[in-house]
Amino acid sequence: MTPDALPDHLRHSLADIRGRLVLGYSGGLDSSVLLAALCRAGLAERLLAVHVHHGLHADADQWLAHCQGQARLAGIDFIAERVDVAGKGNLEQRARRARRKALLAHVGEQDALLLAHHRQDQAETLMLRLLRGAGARGLAAMAPVQRWQGRDIHRPLLTVARADLAQAGAIWQLQWIEDPANDQLHFDRNFLRHKVMPVLAERWPETVQSMQLSASVLAEQAELLDQLAGQDFAACDGAGDSLALTGWLTLSAARRRNLIYGWCRRRGIRPPPADRIARIDTELVLAAEDRQPEICWPDGVLLRYRQRLWLLAPAAREPLPGCHLWQPAQQPALSLGDISIRLAEQGELILRATGQSLQVRAAEGGERILLRGRHRQVSELWRVAGIPPWRRQRLPLFFIDGELVAAAAIGVADGWSAAPGEAAFRLTIEDSAL
Repeated sequence: MTPDALPDHLRHSLADIRGRLVLGYSGGLDSSVLLAALCRAGLAERLLAVHVHHGLHADADQWLAHCQGQARLAGIDFIAERVDVAGKGNLEQRARRARRKALLAHVGEQDALLLAHHRQDQAETLMLRLLRGAGARGLAAMAPVQRWQGRDIHRPLLTVARADLAQAGAIWQLQWIEDPANDQLHFDRNFLRHKVMPVLAERWPETVQSMQLSASVLAEQAELLDQLAGQDFAACDGAGDSLALTGWLTLSAARRRNLIYGWCRRRGIRPPPADRIARIDTELVLAAEDRQPEICWPDGVLLRYRQRLWLLAPAAREPLPGCHLWQPAQQPALSLGDISIRLAEQGELILRATGQSLQVRAAEGGERILLRGRHRQVSELWRVAGIPPWRRQRLPLFFIDGELVAAAAIGVADGWSAAPGEAAFRLTIEDSAL
């Protein structure tokens, strides 16, 4: 693709996006060309460049300054995000996850995250996943448009050769960063890029194009498998984060595995390794009734509760943090990590407005609420309602001067409901980890 054709290509491929264009801007050749092409396409006013600072290189501060300067010259909005990638295991993977999380934090429901992956990146991804034993979905590599954790991710350069990007960078006289880490062969992707792919291309010049075609074919097949997973999920009385084990037991082993993969994709959770999936039946489904077994991996957990199989992100089991004072009249929303409590016209709790602050915290055990003339134990009401134990830890209780006046998923205590025409706080509670 010629440099002159790039802006038209972007205008066409991004035409359906109604919100902001959030660009993952590393400052390297690929993202620099994408930024310049977006500006040439007349999209600068909608563009937000986000640079993720990993702190892994001595020049990381200089790279941030370079990106900030280039964004200023282009007249576009810019944000820098500093992330911590300390920990054990694969450094590339930790950095990738931290970068994705930091970028998505700036993407609204109508927005799209733009990544500058190109045709060679696609071929390398396919090879890496083949070497790791991936199935059809994994070998489909990166999708041009992807829905992840409720947000849209676009890769508008996925069919463009890196040589074309280098040509555009030279003709447009762009300045970009050369990360020396890209030449370090102990990283798997770099080894493929510098040692394996050139040998394949020497023997088969169309290697990259052929891999891109294979990825496209596999993407179609993976879509069919996703559709089958959706049908099986519905047949298992699937509802968001759980499904009925009675339906699960009617499926073949292959369809169970496919259901897990499709379910994880729908929830925005990376699926468990194959060995974890193989343990579901023996450790979860067939376990004794009085047990609550679980299967964990870094990105999620599968567990059984009341004859249903549950799929949760790790954050969904983190208890509501701390105790907080809140005056809704002065602060319409209270953010507690992934949990948001705010005033809304259709609030689930309608509490009589007073000038007093609300104390908001999780249940600690033994709390009782006065309902219809009787003091009822909160934990028992939640249990009878079928709310799982991990969810109960995240449901807020509301106190005034030590008295429990309202409880999420239960209601407002006697004497604290608003009478007709009386000022009221209508509270709604949202948990983004579910």
